[in-house]
Amino acid sequence: DLMLCLFPFEKEIFEDAGLPTVCMGHPLVDQLEAKRIEGGRDEKLIGLFPGSRDREVERLFPVMVRVVASLHERYPDWRFEASAASQPLEDCMRAIVESEGAGRLPIDIVRGRSQELMQRASSGVVASGTATLEATYYELPYCLVYKVAWPTYLIGRLVVDIEHLGMANILAGREIVHEFIQHEANVENITSFVESVMTDENRRSELEENLRETAQKLGGGGAAKVAAEAIVNLVEGEQDGT
Repeated sequence: DLMLCLFPFEKEIFEDAGLPTVCMGHPLVDQLEAKRIEGGRDEKLIGLFPGSRDREVERLFPVMVRVVASLHERYPDWRFEASAASQPLEDCMRAIVESEGAGRLPIDIVRGRSQELMQRASSGVVASGTATLEATYYELPYCLVYKVAWPTYLIGRLVVDIEHLGMANILAGREIVHEFIQHEANVENITSFVESVMTDENRRSELEENLRETAQKLGGGGAAKVAAEAIVNLVEGEQDGT
């Protein structure tokens, strides 16, 4: 009888199929706003967000560590914080740092404070997933990275035909966030992106503005209230026979 959707582009899809639809906005907005912190960004800090699953971290974090090594040679005063989603993943990330021989690099692994880091860092490298929506909301200039097993990737390319992977780009209807997928998620590409954003204030400001405009499409908060009111209106309408 009624579809409640999170994103504006979904409303048109379902209505075109003949289904009454209300865009309630994303409930994530209320959660993220509650975690808003005071203070500006640290101009020397880069945030690393390798994901919340074992395989993601195992594939992406070694690349991130090598990116840190590459950047540290040219910008020794830059600092890096990596967000760990759990204690086991924190242990895994520390083991990766050691295996890469990067114990002396300025990488601080922090557990459970990803939203805070997104608001303090001046740029970020973010694994595809919910974290990219969070980074978009907080207007963190970031690039999206994603790697899976090659058979999975090749099968996916055969059956899925989408222009963009990241939700920020889907919402914007164009690429505002660089997407480094599979073989493109390499040290050279990611290093070049981070360096350009950290050293080019105009590029960083443009990306922040694009993210700000896109974040507005997540709704202004109160998604639960919008959904409840839509359901009440539906039920009352049926009781009135309309």
